[in-house]
Amino acid sequence: MVLDALLICVLLVGWGAQATAPWRLAAALPAPGEPGAQAAAGLRLWRYGALPLALAGLMAAVTLASRNPDATIAAHLTPILASGPGRLLAILAPAMCGAVLITVLAGPRLDRTGARVVAGLGLAAAAAAAWAGEALRAGDGPESATSTLAVLALCRLSLALAAGDLVTPGLPRWGVAGGLALAAYLPLLPAELRRPLLAQGLALTCGAGAGLLLLSRWLPAGLRRIALLLGLLLGAIVLAQAGRVSQELAPGMDYAPDLPTIR
Repeated sequence: MVLDALLICVLLVGWGAQATAPWRLAAALPAPGEPGAQAAAGLRLWRYGALPLALAGLMAAVTLASRNPDATIAAHLTPILASGPGRLLAILAPAMCGAVLITVLAGPRLDRTGARVVAGLGLAAAAAAAWAGEALRAGDGPESATSTLAVLALCRLSLALAAGDLVTPGLPRWGVAGGLALAAYLPLLPAELRRPLLAQGLALTCGAGAGLLLLSRWLPAGLRRIALLLGLLLGAIVLAQAGRVSQELAPGMDYAPDLPTIR
């Protein structure tokens, strides 16, 4: 479960940053007709870090799926074109990586419009990954209504955007949204899944992570990203444990109610 949580954390940071960083850094780029404006140092750093982050997120997603083969099959994520989120990922993941390559190759010639297009592709890919992540979490376990599953995916996307703030310069802007999303996540899960998670004390893990994310914007500058990282790690533990218990509750599986929880 700990390894799954770390993989989820890498995925959230790697792909969430593809939406948050280019959009924020677009403000540092010159508007059309502005002479002498130079790209910010943050943009130059992003050009070097964007592709490794995108690839790290992709490898984390593949590893997570391979570690949970039954859930991957139940979610129709293998073969990749067998489900809606899979088809979207098959299109958007290469598109996002291509946009990142364009960012690297364009260098200082990248303008605001181009950066925001890159951010839009990153947001779309992160949304598809959030949808696929919730499908993988559910697997063969207790099912949610389609509308509830969509809200759960939105919560996961909000966490990804908050995670993107870890590598985005400036004041974290998505910590509050990520904290609210994490606080809402457990209550939105199916009752038959929520009950064992609450019995394990996962509400404390969830509450602590949500509190750190909510406070990250208003903490002293040196503590903001530490709180963001700790809150994200606790959120990833919640997501990983929800997926694990969901598979324990799948038909034909023996569920152990006293599974340990890291808090």
